Amino acid sequence: MVDWGAIILGFILSIIFAGIFARIIPIWGGILGLLLAGMVVGYIVGGDAINGAINGALAGIFGAIVLSLLLLIAGTLILGIIGFAAATITSFIILIGFVGVMLIMAVGGAIGSIVKDEPEVRVVEYRGP
Repeated sequence: MVDWGAIILGFILSIIFAGIFARIIPIWGGILGLLLAGMVVGYIVGGDAINGAINGALAGIFGAIVLSLLLLIAGTLILGIIGFAAATITSFIILIGFVGVMLIMAVGGAIGSIVKDEPEVRVVEYRGP
């Protein structure tokens, strides 16, 4: 089940965590920040690992889509059709690059939902003697 509140929170946390950890740990900090943001999304969503991974991946790709739309709007407003063309090419490259971000956050989402470890509750119907 897709939880849009958790996805938006994961998107915001991915920006914050990746920025902070990239300054603290120069090479691996950004990846660690994305992984932690994905884990938060997975923990919030709960369920099985697949559910956490789906929500984590959606949080990762949400950032690429938002960034691409902002580039298209800004490029068109500033430079017209030339800006639109340049922003389109840049957005395409960003979307390809965010596949890696999506995968990292999906792994984090799966780990987060496993850590939460919400067992499924089975309802047994009592039929009497």
